Amino acid sequence: MDILIPILILGILGLFFGIGLAVASQRFAVKKNDPRLEKITELLPGANCGACGNAGCEGFAEALLTGKVDIETCKVSEVGARQKIAELLGKKIEDKTALVATLHCNGGRRAQDRFLYKGIQDCIGANLLLGGQKSCIYGCLGFGSCVKACPFGAITMSEEDIPKVDKDKCRACNRCVEVCPKRLFSLIPVTSSVYVACSSHDTGKDTRLFCSVGCIACGRCEQVCPVGAIQVLDKLAVIDYSKCNSCKECVKACPMKTIHIRE
Repeated sequence: MDILIPILILGILGLFFGIGLAVASQRFAVKKNDPRLEKITELLPGANCGACGNAGCEGFAEALLTGKVDIETCKVSEVGARQKIAELLGKKIEDKTALVATLHCNGGRRAQDRFLYKGIQDCIGANLLLGGQKSCIYGCLGFGSCVKACPFGAITMSEEDIPKVDKDKCRACNRCVEVCPKRLFSLIPVTSSVYVACSSHDTGKDTRLFCSVGCIACGRCEQVCPVGAIQVLDKLAVIDYSKCNSCKECVKACPMKTIHIRE
């Protein structure tokens, strides 16, 4: 008799939760015969990159139809595709400036190594050993973890062992931003052609010792900018893209050639 009571309680609880799950699944499930599901899935990029937090593009399409996410959650889909999806859902989306992943470092082989590293050829692994082999603790380690992480093949390694982003392939999925242990990537407007290729906060004297192309915080870029879009903050030039008009005066003034024009 002592055994029957707990078994009965467990049976009732199991029945109760089973009914609850059945009701929830019926209420929130996307009907597979919904013609919009297939159309939305076809409009999505099909990379199944997971940047949206869902299980692939079909999972994102289902989440859209149930109202769990909005269209802008998929950062890698093209503007035209998002507009068509919005039409299918009877919604409107605002036009936003496209973004592109940008690397804020140009050291590579021009930046000195402080020791010979023969470990795993991966930035995350190398960074675990005293912050990596580079004398500049802020610089790119050059093992291409971002290349492996990019689901669109938009990043390759240059001859200088520096990641190079193809803006035409980049979908601003943020994977490179997340994977880089030095936090060297950011997403900036694709319409802005100027960027600072450095992330060092060392003094100008120390930067010169470690890297021949690093920012030395001289402030010349700040002085020549006609719209006040660039400032030296914590010994590093920083661009305010809400003000920058890509006039390139800072590029001309930089003595270290640290400020670049995107190709």
